[in-house]
Amino acid sequence: MSTAFEQKQPAARPAATTAVQPAGASRVLHLTRAQKAAVVIAMLGEAEARPIVEKLDDYTMSQVAAALETISVLDKQELAEIAIDFLTEMRAASGSFAGGQSKAREIISNLLDQGRYEQIYGLPVEADESADAGATDTWSRLEQHDAKQTAVYFQTLTPNIIAVLLRKLDVSVASEIISFLDDELLDPVVGHLVEDETPDPEIYSVLAHMVELELLNNTEADAEDDTSHLEAVGEILSLIPGDKRDRVIAFLNSAHESKMRSIERVMFTIDSLPEILPRNVVPVVFRELGEETMTQLLASLRNGGSAISDYLLGNISSRLADQYRLQVEDIAQMSADKAEKVQRQFLMSLMTLKRQGGISIGKVDDAEAV
Repeated sequence: MSTAFEQKQPAARPAATTAVQPAGASRVLHLTRAQKAAVVIAMLGEAEARPIVEKLDDYTMSQVAAALETISVLDKQELAEIAIDFLTEMRAASGSFAGGQSKAREIISNLLDQGRYEQIYGLPVEADESADAGATDTWSRLEQHDAKQTAVYFQTLTPNIIAVLLRKLDVSVASEIISFLDDELLDPVVGHLVEDETPDPEIYSVLAHMVELELLNNTEADAEDDTSHLEAVGEILSLIPGDKRDRVIAFLNSAHESKMRSIERVMFTIDSLPEILPRNVVPVVFRELGEETMTQLLASLRNGGSAISDYLLGNISSRLADQYRLQVEDIAQMSADKAEKVQRQFLMSLMTLKRQGGISIGKVDDAEAV
C-alpha cells in the first residue's frame, strides 16, 4: 500500500502511528526537528540554502544529512505544515525578528543614502495622522491623473508594487490604467491582484509619498510638456554638416516623430532663412552682425544661394544692397568647405543674437499664421 509520506525506519513503527489522524490534525507531528530542518533546507534550493549550510558545524550538518536520509516522500500539504512550523518556531525564538514601523525605518536608513531616505519618509514619525490624511489625498489625486501617464510611470515599478497601488484606486480607474500596461507586465500584475496581499498601513504611506514625489508633483507642477531642451537639439542640428543633419533628421522622424515639430520650429539653416527670418528683422541682423560678417555670408552664397541673397538684400535699403553687391565682387570665389564654415559661423552669431533677445526667429505654426 502506498502512502503520501514514507519514512525509513530500522524497526516497525508502533501501530498507533498508522492510525487515521482526525480531520484538522497535524500530519507532521511524527517528524523530528532535525527532519523538519532538513526539509526546509531542501526546499530552499542550493543558492538560498548555501549561506545557511556554510554556518552549520560538521556535527549539526551530519544530523541534517542523516535526518534527510530517513525521509522518502512528503506531499504538498505536509511541506506547507513544515514551513509553517518552522516559521512559528522562529517567531517564538529569543532571536526572532521584530518588525514594525521603527524597525522598518531603521533598516531603510541603513540601506539608503540620507537624501533618498528623506524623500521616501519625508515627514517625522510623530506626524502619522497627517500622513494618513495626505495618503488619502494622494489616491484621490492619482485617480484624477491621466491614466496613460500613470501607466507609463507604473511601467518603471515591479508588478507587486503596481498591484498594491491599483488596490487603492477605484475599479474603473484601475482598469483603465491596466489597459495601457505592456502585455509582458500585465500577467504578473493581475497575478498579484488575485492574491490576498494586504500590506501594512506604513507601506501604503511610503508608497503614497513615492507617488507624490515621482509622479504627481513632478508632472502637475508643469502640466504641459517641457520642450525647452529641444531648442538646443534644434540648434545643434542647425550647425552640423548637411549630409549628417539629413541622416539625423531621418532618424528622429522615425523614432521621435512627436518631438520633431518642436525641433523644426527652432531649427534653422541657411536655406531656411527666408522662412524663419521675418522681413523686419533682416535690417537688424545686418546692423548687429556688421559689414564684414554679412559681406562674407553673401559671398558664400554665390554658388547656389542666390535666392537667399536676394531675400536678404531685398529687405534692406536699395543703397545699402548695392553697396554689399559691390563688396562681394571684390571677394575671391570660396571653396565649398570655406563657404560652409562661413555660413556656420553666421548661424552661430544669429543664435547668439536670438539668445540675447536682439531678434526673434523661428518657424511659425500654420495655426499661428492664420
